[in-house]
Amino acid sequence: MRNGRPYKYNADQLHELIYGENGYFAKIAKEPFYKYDVVKTGQDAGKELKIKIDQMPTIDGLCLHIDVTRKAWYEWVHEAESGEINGELEGEDLENRVKFLNIVTRATNEIQSTQIAGAGSGLFQPMIVARLNRLKDTQEIEQTNIDATGKNEDEIRAAMEAIRNARKK
Repeated sequence: MRNGRPYKYNADQLHELIYGENGYFAKIAKEPFYKYDVVKTGQDAGKELKIKIDQMPTIDGLCLHIDVTRKAWYEWVHEAESGEINGELEGEDLENRVKFLNIVTRATNEIQSTQIAGAGSGLFQPMIVARLNRLKDTQEIEQTNIDATGKNEDEIRAAMEAIRNARKK
């Protein structure tokens, strides 16, 4: 229980929805996308090709499959990462909660790992994967302004104004 409301699934139900025979990962494996291209050279030039492309697993797709909101999923992820079990649970309820959160963590890690490996191999678009996983390539640039004139800011502004006025004449 959390804030007085029971969770939608127990750990075994969640595991089945994600990893079972009709679970999310099995579903996306059974339903690939296809793109069409044309052979450009050789004996088969002009022939149409049907190319199978695996679906990229996503948290959004998982949430749709198991019928929970992204907000609920990320609350579970936060609860799992923080190590603070919400609610006052004991015995079997606590064991189920820990098992439940371990499944959430494993599924999240599996989705992220598949996305990143797919982007690295060219299967998935790297920019989309970077955005989905909030990955950034950052650079720190330090800018130093050096005033070689020895003048203060007001003196420099006055000199610049004088130059502008002289150009107008």
